[in-house]
Amino acid sequence: MLEIITSFIFCMLIPFVAMGLLVRSLKVSAPKVKNYRGKAVFNGLGIVWFIWLISYWVGGHILGALHFELPLWIIYFAQLFPLIAGACAFGLLDDWVGDHKAKGFRGHLRALTKGVLTTGGLKMLSIGVLSFITAISMYGLGISFIPRVVLATCTIALMANFINLFDLRPGRAGKMYVLGLVLAILSMAFGGVLHLNGFVLAAVALAGLGPLLAVWRFDLGERGMLGDAGANSMGAFLGFLLATSLPLWGLALLVVALFALNIASEYVSFSSLIERTTVLRVIDNWGRKDIEK
Repeated sequence: MLEIITSFIFCMLIPFVAMGLLVRSLKVSAPKVKNYRGKAVFNGLGIVWFIWLISYWVGGHILGALHFELPLWIIYFAQLFPLIAGACAFGLLDDWVGDHKAKGFRGHLRALTKGVLTTGGLKMLSIGVLSFITAISMYGLGISFIPRVVLATCTIALMANFINLFDLRPGRAGKMYVLGLVLAILSMAFGGVLHLNGFVLAAVALAGLGPLLAVWRFDLGERGMLGDAGANSMGAFLGFLLATSLPLWGLALLVVALFALNIASEYVSFSSLIERTTVLRVIDNWGRKDIEK
């Protein structure tokens, strides 16, 4: 039960309260962008991942100082700190000071060939390196682990970019994230490489939902945007869960699928596809206010 209580306090309650207090300042000071309807909203909801990260990290140290047994979910998240901190930091840099003329893999790589490192390119490279470091911290550098390290690196980096592709409408990236989180928890519960009890799985699920619930009302209410800081962090977190829970063959299939979808996004508009598909359009519009008929 301590697993669930600590996860609720550190990863759900504290970020929820903190963002409720912080959003007024962000509304005034954070850079404004126009959303899909041309409404000006602030770009900064992704900061919730910093709050989430520091909250559970400090919480773990407090529990240690009080001589409580450290919850397994905190031990499980030990390798996450540099990955999420980097994804959020470089995403926020791109959100707030980035030049967004270069878009997608092709745009950033084309700029790099001309000797220009865009903030988006820096974010892309940094998340790739941090994904590799995270994979090594999980499995080491042994010859037998090389396939899993490579696949885990690709899973985390590609998932970070994939979720970011959906941050074009209020709530859309969050809904994709929830779907991914459900699949990751199921993978952990049935046939995965991890064997965690129900309380730990519930704690991981609560921890994963915490940042989303903290900003959900502001995202759907069109008061702010997740931005790259939020969407990349969500994707990196999902990639971590899947990389640690799927068997090798499952990781290989996922990497192929993610690579194909990321490449397809360079040529196909996911928004147009969603609008043309009735079921996807209904799900996409759910909870959004003032939907234009």
